[in-house]
Amino acid sequence: MKKILYIIILLFLTIDFFKAQNILPLNNSDYAAVENSYFKDINNELDPYIGTWKASFQNKIVTLFINKEFKRAYEAWGKNFYKDQLIMKYEIRDNMGFIIESNLNINYSEDNLKYFIQSLGTNIKGNNEIDFLFSGGNCGIGLGFIYVKKIAANRINWSYYPGTKTRNDINCPPNLDYTIYLPETENLIFIKQ
Repeated sequence: MKKILYIIILLFLTIDFFKAQNILPLNNSDYAAVENSYFKDINNELDPYIGTWKASFQNKIVTLFINKEFKRAYEAWGKNFYKDQLIMKYEIRDNMGFIIESNLNINYSEDNLKYFIQSLGTNIKGNNEIDFLFSGGNCGIGLGFIYVKKIAANRINWSYYPGTKTRNDINCPPNLDYTIYLPETENLIFIKQ
């Protein structure tokens, strides 16, 4: 009898443990999800975008470095969650090879998200693209959405729409660079390296 009771208790603890580890597909809504749910890239939808990508735009070479981070913590709706996410880093060089802008050596934290680019989800519009959010540069200039769509095994299509292009003279010092260096264009083709 003691053995049966022990097995039943163990069974309930196991069920409770797996219930607390709520794993959901990547694009499920977090609105109604239970706290600490993990939105996992179960179908490897993010994997085709991982790698180094290059494009030429207005006499500049733009290199993207896209990596997948697993179980990144985030907060929404007053609850904590986790999700697999793509993080995009970049380097922009002029035609002489000099670096104009790069976020490769920036260590990000909640207090420093300048130049941070993170994926929001996949196939949100039903067109097999990854939607990214760019946090912008100085004073948030350039904050906007980047849409990346896989068009071939070694090609992606880039469209960037900055929402903030001007600065607030009261809060933003005039001595900072407010130029948006990321390609502000639609359908720019990047080649996988």
